[in-house]
Amino acid sequence: MTFSAPAAFGAAVLPLWPRLQDCDAKPRDGSFAGRTASILLPGMSVMAASFTSLRVSVSDNTRTSVAFQLQGNNRLRIQNRTLELNGTRCLFVPVGSGPQEAVGQDQNVLMMQIDPQALHAAARALRGLEPDHPVDLDCGHARFLTAATGPSLEALARHIGATINLHADHPHLLHQLGFQDVVYRQLVLLFRPDWLTDAPPLPRAGSLRERRAIDRVCDAMLADPGARFTISGLAELGGLSVRALQYAFQSRFGQSPMQWLRDQRLDHARRLLLQGTSQSIARIALDCGFATASSFSAFYRARYGESPAQSRARSL
Repeated sequence: MTFSAPAAFGAAVLPLWPRLQDCDAKPRDGSFAGRTASILLPGMSVMAASFTSLRVSVSDNTRTSVAFQLQGNNRLRIQNRTLELNGTRCLFVPVGSGPQEAVGQDQNVLMMQIDPQALHAAARALRGLEPDHPVDLDCGHARFLTAATGPSLEALARHIGATINLHADHPHLLHQLGFQDVVYRQLVLLFRPDWLTDAPPLPRAGSLRERRAIDRVCDAMLADPGARFTISGLAELGGLSVRALQYAFQSRFGQSPMQWLRDQRLDHARRLLLQGTSQSIARIALDCGFATASSFSAFYRARYGESPAQSRARSL
């Protein structure tokens, strides 16, 4: 969406910042230009925005936020603290941080509102910790986040922005693909960049702990193959780190957890088709956890050498 007036731009931002009090332009040339792309997902909202010059104030932030500034200059005042954002920066602001005012020029930003519980769950999954085990992400105050190694802040933000722009009209596909889980795990490493070089040890291959963990994960997926699973959720369920879970599945099954799950979903769908179910193929695809009937059909043909319709025809 493009805007030529700051009021219209503010109205577009309002669903993400419901306590927005003021939004006006202070441009050098007397005009305003802005553009936004946003998406709302369970546990996360994301908005990419660019504008010439803008002053925004809020009475308080009702949700925890992370903002990537990719270009421009911004002066942010949070209560009595002033933060200068020049160039590429990433700022974390916890919920309830109080009144805030930002004045920016020639900015290109990515703004996210996140669920702290989901962030901590992703952190536990990365470390292989049991559910509800405490982790220290230092989330109690506004601060800058840094990328010590790995993808740069700019690369990460542009990847997220390009993804939401690509799927803006179909947010359910992003949710089905586990987009939030991937983003949360990337964010965890911005809060704790030391974890990139301090990986938890892998369990010994074939150990009793590993076997029991994988059994728990497999039982959960087999109990409801159509449910939405994420790699972080599965790792937390097994009490393993994401890396350890992937390593264990590769050692035991020769494939990743999500590949194994996809095969179980396809097997479940095939049983339904061969039993002569009256459900449509599109309904079977959705019930078995596939985002679209076309992706289901492609995976089905690759696995069984025939289409779902051909399998159904053989059952009649």
